[in-house]
Amino acid sequence: MEAMQNAPFVPEQIEAIIFDVIGTLVDEDTAWASVAEKVAAQAGLDMPNDLHQLWVTFLEQRMNAVIDGASPWEPHSELVSGAARDAVTSLGGTMSVEASNLVSFLDRAYTAWPDVADGTAMLRHHRLLAGVSNGDLDSLMWLANANSISWDIALSTGSAQTFKPAPAAYQYTIDTLGINPASTLFVAAHPWDLRAAAQHGFRTAYIARPGADRPSDDDRFDLSSENLLALTELLSAD
Repeated sequence: MEAMQNAPFVPEQIEAIIFDVIGTLVDEDTAWASVAEKVAAQAGLDMPNDLHQLWVTFLEQRMNAVIDGASPWEPHSELVSGAARDAVTSLGGTMSVEASNLVSFLDRAYTAWPDVADGTAMLRHHRLLAGVSNGDLDSLMWLANANSISWDIALSTGSAQTFKPAPAAYQYTIDTLGINPASTLFVAAHPWDLRAAAQHGFRTAYIARPGADRPSDDDRFDLSSENLLALTELLSAD
């Protein structure tokens, strides 16, 4: 993929790397599918796949309503829980206390992709590393600790009371970290995230992850890699 910016991409000019977290560093789909199966069983529903898909749809609707200004901001974990309750109710089930606890702490329970511990450690030897997520700050702390994620700081878009891909989320990142987007690589498994980041001047790197959307034919990113270890080679950081 070619760069989205006119200036040529020079790896040596990258001073910082920003990672999307959920989906890019940790596997959300497997965790959601597992919890959806447990919640469906407890709710007396024999359609875990339907529950999973409806839950995701309701969460996206809730987050988009916040981004559009139609709903007040709520922590990501609360939106996840509310979307799960809506999905269970829509399918004719009843949310149990145990199921509520499962979904309330789901954002803390993701498992990192196998390359993440070594990949972030290697990249951090040469550049500043940050995580920027729609997830809540406490969840990012738990995920980093459980999965040996190496970064210098983690930011939650909740501090800006919005969610990516709202422009305010990226501007919050720039202002809080005091970085120059032109010398910062934004890494994500979500093309929509990279498109929005590029609009704010970030250089971009797409990481292919199972279950994530694939780039369109029109997408142009500075780098494309199958995993973080390969990314270190592209950046000559090993």
